[in-house]
Amino acid sequence: MIDIHSADVVAAALAAAGACLALAIPRDFLLHFLRRFPAWAVGHYGRGALLLPFLFMTVGTWLFRLVTAGQLDTAAGRAMVVAAAFLSVLLLSALLRFYLTDYRKR
Repeated sequence: MIDIHSADVVAAALAAAGACLALAIPRDFLLHFLRRFPAWAVGHYGRGALLLPFLFMTVGTWLFRLVTAGQLDTAAGRAMVVAAAFLSVLLLSALLRFYLTDYRKR
């Protein structure tokens, strides 16, 4: 028997919203982003912004290792999920700020 829970509905809605968002991005935004975002991030957030990609890779690697070891439900796994969520919100807010300030000026 097929059981549909509220979490399935929420996951489907988030996936649909993500697909709509990805398809709504203008084509030239990606090229503009790759060219201008690093300098913009350093200008707005300081030199510490250069370390964020390494932090993303480190947290992602640790989270992947915890998932593959089946230890996501431990205290360390929960801490890595919270860290990944925080870094994702930070990245998304920076991308939105870049889009609203630099890209739309053109």
